[in-house]
Amino acid sequence: MHRIKLKINKLNLLLYIVSFMLIQPLYAADLRQPLDVLAIHSYHQDYPWTESQYNAYKTQLIKLLPEYSINFSTEYLDTKRITPSSTYRHFFLDYISKKYNKNKPDLIYVTDDNALSFILSGHQKPSWKVPVVFSGINNTGFGKGEYKGIVAGVFEIKDIQASIDMANTIEEKDSRIIFLGDGGVTDVAIKEVIRNSVSEKNSLEVVYLSDATLSLLLDKLNTIGKGIVVITTIGRVHDADGNLLELKSIFKALTDTGRKILVMEDSYLFPGVLGGYVTSARIQGESAADVSEHIIRGGIAGNIKDNISELVLSWPEAVRFGVDIKKSVFNRAKLINLPAPLIEQYPELIRWLLWFVIVLVLALVAFIFNVRNKGRLLQEQYTDLVTGLPNRVKLRTDINSAGSPCLSIIDINNFKLINNLYGLNVGDALLKMLGEKLRHYVSNNYLVYRVGGNQFAILNKDKSSSPSFYLNIKNLLRDIQNNSYRIDELDINLTLTAGICRNEREFLIPRTEQALQQAKENNKDYVVFEKHEQDTATYRDNIIWAKKLSEALTEKRILPYFQPIVHNKSGERNKYEALARLIDEDGTIVPPFFFLETAKTTRQYAMLTKIMIEKALKSVEHVDISISINLSVDDVRDEKTISFFKSKLKEYQVADKVIVELTESEGIENYAE
Repeated sequence: MHRIKLKINKLNLLLYIVSFMLIQPLYAADLRQPLDVLAIHSYHQDYPWTESQYNAYKTQLIKLLPEYSINFSTEYLDTKRITPSSTYRHFFLDYISKKYNKNKPDLIYVTDDNALSFILSGHQKPSWKVPVVFSGINNTGFGKGEYKGIVAGVFEIKDIQASIDMANTIEEKDSRIIFLGDGGVTDVAIKEVIRNSVSEKNSLEVVYLSDATLSLLLDKLNTIGKGIVVITTIGRVHDADGNLLELKSIFKALTDTGRKILVMEDSYLFPGVLGGYVTSARIQGESAADVSEHIIRGGIAGNIKDNISELVLSWPEAVRFGVDIKKSVFNRAKLINLPAPLIEQYPELIRWLLWFVIVLVLALVAFIFNVRNKGRLLQEQYTDLVTGLPNRVKLRTDINSAGSPCLSIIDINNFKLINNLYGLNVGDALLKMLGEKLRHYVSNNYLVYRVGGNQFAILNKDKSSSPSFYLNIKNLLRDIQNNSYRIDELDINLTLTAGICRNEREFLIPRTEQALQQAKENNKDYVVFEKHEQDTATYRDNIIWAKKLSEALTEKRILPYFQPIVHNKSGERNKYEALARLIDEDGTIVPPFFFLETAKTTRQYAMLTKIMIEKALKSVEHVDISISINLSVDDVRDEKTISFFKSKLKEYQVADKVIVELTESEGIENYAE
């Protein structure tokens, strides 16, 4: 009893330890400080610029604040589709105030000008005071005046003068720079900065185009004449039906005009765009996360950062427009879409060369391998690996080259039992020993082979010496069976059975195997196959009747014919014997003499018996006569057949009308059965 209690106490202790280990990470997670961050985006969630900023912000903030469990909530103004009006602003801010009134965020992160304008618009901002961090803001006025010290973040400072200098370098004289945008808040803010930045020394005319409808924007662009295009912001452009277009579609339409196009955001670097001094959405988001960490750790709000632009050039467009990238203005340019390596430029040629080299190498290796291993390969092809004797493949080759061969195939009786009793190693050793015995026993005129798992073959190429060949095989069998063989301290006695044939080459092996099978069935040491023509006809007939029987069984052309049994004294015919008949395709009635043996050898006998039982019993179901059914000993031994017979007797209720006749008695071993 004490031992049982001790075991239970140990089990409980183990359970406590496991439970503590499983729960410990949960407690560790609970120890982190909760931090709620509300993100408000100017644009929709699929807009690449917004998505890139936000993903970079979240990743960086989680990395910088591992001691906090940060919960991010997200709202989208969708001002690419919805015009930011005072009514919409009031509705949205009211929605935000009510939604987060009981779960006020610890910090608000906003992207792009519209979202920050909404948050800081007059008296409509939420009543609760929360630090606001921004990124992607073009209106630098948010860092001055009444907003100074209230918000913090990263301005998206466009390197306007650098973009103008780049345009002056690329575009022809007497041309113009076309600053093109969608007319939105961000576009207006950027163009205001541009107007304040344009130098009077600029060699190109500066033009400003804006429209939120793509077709109208293209019309304005086509009307203005030649000039290099610099994109400000283009995300709220829609089609004639007012559906917002994807950036990819917008830039496809713009680049199809054939103009040189410069951009100022990395999310605008689509195919066909030459490049430009671009701001990075990823850097915007990461920099905003740096500012947020500073505030959360107790820093003073109002930390403002400027995002530095990076010069990017697309190699294919630079080549297409003939831009000289070696000029000093492009010294720090990052080249994108560079020419593919040679293997990518000419994949088919490289593929063919590679295949040629591979084939050449393989051919050389194969040649060397073939030269060095030709003998070994031939030996493996024609040699049995266990005994070292020639195999069945070599036997067939030698038979084909012989004039009038004689063949004997010798089988080790009960070899499977030897393997099961003593193991495969002993079995292999026995095969090697017997192979050596056969090779040394036969004369030089004979060839010895191992042709199967436990079978050997002896070939005599000279048919004229066949009588002596038979005698030699007989003496060989007697000599081996009269001796025991010692293998691993085991004394093993062997019994062998052989088949012998002196037929023509084509049928020599199958006829010899047939003789071997007959010897086994008749419990003889060997059998010589002699009856080629007669057996060939028999085989042919068996094949024909097997096909006929199969078709008759399928097409239900097996019928019972009833032979009357006449009483000697009274002459009455109230008993009948049911006999099987096959109705041939032409209507001929065929007795079982022609197909019964075939049925037994082709495994169709059981089906034949069941059909006879079914039809014979059913025929006397409603007739007051008795029938006799013939069953063989094999039928009686077949449990499925007997079970079927009993079930049909019950089904038709004719047991008192049926007599069973056993067709033979010499095969009966179990009379009780």
